[in-house]
Amino acid sequence: MEEIKLYIDEDLSDRIAVALRSKGFNAISAHEVDMRGRTDKEQLEYATKHDRVLLTRNVKHFVNLQREYYKKGISHNGMVVTDYLPLKELIRRITNFLNVRHRDEIKNTLDWLQNYK
Repeated sequence: MEEIKLYIDEDLSDRIAVALRSKGFNAISAHEVDMRGRTDKEQLEYATKHDRVLLTRNVKHFVNLQREYYKKGISHNGMVVTDYLPLKELIRRITNFLNVRHRDEIKNTLDWLQNYK
């Protein structure tokens, strides 16, 4: 099974991507690829185009996008949403997620980071 490549939305710190890369994970931030200020849909389109799972703290909008994509039969690589957490805890949960989930398991789904405490 293929490992997840993560795309971190601009509502989260770009330090997360740096920390994850230092642990050997494939992660980039919207801050690093000039995607700041883009719409949520553009963020998801970028992640999909670049074969990445999107991580965001913007729960409401991405839950709505998940519903829209499902109804229209539009494919994406997956979304992971989180609530506000201290940076250290956030990185710990993301690491747990990346260690147990694979790309094919999350395609076209929305997962909650709280499941990876």
